Amino acid sequence: KYCIGRETAPSRSVPHCRGPMASPSTYKLLYFDIPGKAEAIRLAFAYLGIEFEDARFKDREEFTALKTSGKLMFGQVPALVVGDSVVLTQSNAVLRYVAKLKPESELYPSDPIAAARVDAICDQEADAFVGCRVAKYKDRFGFSFLGDDANRPLLDSTWALLNAEVVPRHLASLVALLKASPTGWLAATPNPSIADFVWATALVGVRDGKMTGDGSILANFPDLLAFLERFFALPAIVAYYA
Repeated sequence: KYCIGRETAPSRSVPHCRGPMASPSTYKLLYFDIPGKAEAIRLAFAYLGIEFEDARFKDREEFTALKTSGKLMFGQVPALVVGDSVVLTQSNAVLRYVAKLKPESELYPSDPIAAARVDAICDQEADAFVGCRVAKYKDRFGFSFLGDDANRPLLDSTWALLNAEVVPRHLASLVALLKASPTGWLAATPNPSIADFVWATALVGVRDGKMTGDGSILANFPDLLAFLERFFALPAIVAYYA
């Protein structure tokens, strides 16, 4: 077994609707009991109507045991176990894989140019919040010294700059994409793409203050708040959280 995790309530499972190119495999998503990087994947499964097992670690030790087992390509989660042995990692790669299970949905566009645009917008999420993630997960990125009491003013000033300038600059670029889109979706696709799933779940973290520590930032971007409202009103997303 890759993980003996706590599963979500049965209501979080949706019927497995197989498209013409879908695989009969089973899908087990491994992550912590938080939204984090797994939430976009969970929502993609729900949106596509594909059944999956939402296995959440019961404690940190369970993740550590999996990490030391060598079954994770980079020692990180989320990870998707496909069938009995294949383990996929890196959240955007997993998202693309899930989207391709039902190619007719165009959740990941079949057109190469449209797909590249979607990829770029997904990658931009990492650029937008890399500073926040370094400041938050200092040890992981080799900045453990920022946790020292003597460096607290430096850390505080870093967060202040991120919240006042860096994150708002990236959010303004996102607003520009929305305003230029004739469909209201970030990559100008007819329906949501994985880029919308990546950013919607990230923006919830901004709105709730979990990403930046300042939950007031998004109030300055009504277009993004409207985007969130539209995304989370999608019937499949509403049903997932019901």
